[in-house]
Parts: sequence; structure tokens; C-alpha cells
Amino acid sequence: MGSRITKSFVTVLAAGLAATALTACSSDSSSTTASAETHGPATAGQKEAAAFLAKYISNPTSIGDLKALPERPPTGKSVINLQASTAIAQRAAATQKVAAQLLGWSYDSIATGPTPASAAAAFDAAIARHPDAILFAGFPAAVFAKQIAEAKAAGIKVVSTATGDGKTDGVLGDVLGAPQMQLYGKLLAAYFVTESDGKGQAGVYSIQAFPILAPWVTAFQSWVKQWCPGCKTSVVNQQVTDQGTKTPSNVVGFLQRNPDVKWLMFATGDLAQGVPAALATAGLKGIHIGGGSPDPADIANIKAGTESAWVGNTVDIANWRLFDVLARDYAKTDTQAAAAALLPLQLITSDNAGKVAADKTGYYIGVADYQDQFKKLWRVS
Repeated sequence: MGSRITKSFVTVLAAGLAATALTACSSDSSSTTASAETHGPATAGQKEAAAFLAKYISNPTSIGDLKALPERPPTGKSVINLQASTAIAQRAAATQKVAAQLLGWSYDSIATGPTPASAAAAFDAAIARHPDAILFAGFPAAVFAKQIAEAKAAGIKVVSTATGDGKTDGVLGDVLGAPQMQLYGKLLAAYFVTESDGKGQAGVYSIQAFPILAPWVTAFQSWVKQWCPGCKTSVVNQQVTDQGTKTPSNVVGFLQRNPDVKWLMFATGDLAQGVPAALATAGLKGIHIGGGSPDPADIANIKAGTESAWVGNTVDIANWRLFDVLARDYAKTDTQAAAAALLPLQLITSDNAGKVAADKTGYYIGVADYQDQFKKLWRVS
């Protein structure tokens, strides 16, 4: 079911802006359901959530707080990416290749497989090829402790994304870290709280094998609890291989067992694949679908009214930032700060889905001229 930021959001935001002060709601438990059946006045928590939400509706215009390099990075470098099999990983690899070509670097990928053991074996294979740099994502650095140490000893630079590790010896930086994921969770919580009128129930779908998703889940639950003591959330973990296969039927079963749940939040667009169709087949109506990192299908579904809201994860910008970290290391400038700089943030709903920056395939890119901005930073044309 689609949902617009219309009456609920506008009413709550107007109330918040009119107030002289906002005080946070007290909360005993996020699993307590609301007893009120009628719409009452907006609470302080709802007002605060709406005010936060309002800052992230317009299209972002900057790729992040980054400074231009003192000179163009050297050409002729070689980069190997450890690539997972998910759709988002495939998109990441495609855009990484474009960034590498722009810098005059060679690029290749090695499939990681779905397990830590298979990913570690892929890292070993990458080291054996003696590249200048190796990129990895999703799996925590602890999975690759041996390989990272070997890469460091061999002079191979390593950059990660979406691990949540923070600063790690032997890794130049981790892009799209825990602080970014916490913002995603907070933004979705703000939308859920304002649109569910302070008494919604949500199923939160994630993949426990990817630790970077934990901050998103925790932040969502924490802010819902703070802003909306009458709301309830239930976390449902899935396996990597469930995406697009078992997850749709798992969701149907969950909703049938929990008929009061009308909201579904997914950690990634990949995880929501096939869910709208499964709900339609099962005759389940009135369900709001949202999450982080939408696929083109999710944005199309927002426009069609079968999904509600997604936080736009700028996959292209995040993965170009990996190359920005490498470029800064070659320029002997700070890599950790560049990796930690927050990415653009936007909530996509039916009100703005037709206006967001997307490529010709409908994939969300966030900032329309992001490539030109990186070119200026890197001093390339």
C-alpha cells in the first residue's frame, strides 16, 4: 500500500513548528501497543520526528564534506573488488569500474560467495594476484584478519565499505559505516512514527550475517521507542540466500500470524524483492512497505502506490568514495576522515519519487552531478 507524506506529516510538523519547545516522549517499552483508537493531538515525540523528517525530503546536492586533492592521483594502479552476489553488490561493482576507468586504473572483481569462509578464500585469491588495492564490503574486517595483515605486509592497500568496523589496522577507511546506518534507521523511524499516528506496528527485516545492518535496526527501534511509546516493532532476521526466494513467503506467514502489523521495513531493497507480489497473491492489503537502499523496482512501486517510503542509499557515491579514499592515500592526505564523512541522505516517498536523481535505468543516484563533483576533487576531466 502506498503512503504519502500528506495530512499526517503536515499536521504533525505544523504542530511541532508552532510549539515553543519540544520535549521527548517518555517510554517504557517499544513493544507496548497503543490503547487509543481515535486520532489524538500530536505528541512531542511525533512533532520531533516530523521536524527531523522535513530536513531530508529535498534532493541532496553534495557528495559530502570532502576537500579537493592537491594533485591528480597517479594512473596505472590495479584494484580488485571482492564482490558478493546480491543485486546491490552487482551495482557497486559496475559503478566502481567506472570510477577506476576515470582514474586510469585497472579493475577486476572476485566473487566472495555467501559465507565468511568463501569470502576469506576470495581475499586470498586477490592477494595472490598482487594488486595495488583490494576492496571489500559487508563482512566485518575480523573475517579477513589474516588476509588484511598479509596485504599490509605486501604493500597492498585495503578499503572497506558497509562493515561497521570503524578504524581498523591495515584498512585505509570504512565508507558507509555505523553512523550512516544509524541515520538511515532514524529517518525511517521518523517516517513510521509520523505516518502511523503514534500507534503503528512494524516488522523489521534484516540479515544478521551482515553486521553493518545492526546499527540500522537498533537505531530504528531506539528512535521509535523514544518518539512513540505506543508503537511496536518486531525484528525478523533472514538468510542471505532468502532474498527473493524464501523471504516473500516468510513475510506473508509473519503477517498472517500478526494481523495487527501493517508496516514492513527492509534493511535493503534486495530483501524486499518479490514481497509486494506475494502480498497481493495472499490477499493482504493495507500494508506499508519501506526500508533502506531501494532497488529501481522499489522506486517504481512507490510511484505505483504499492510501496511507501525508502531511504535513498547512494550506492554509486558510496563506492566512488572507496576510490576517493585510495586517491587521498596516494596524495598522502587523511583517509579516515574522508571515509567517515557522511553520505547524502534523502527519504523517497510518492511525493518526491518522480523528482529524485536517478539514472536511465531508474537506479537512485542521489546527487545528479556526483561524477562531476568527484572529477573536480580528483583533478581529472
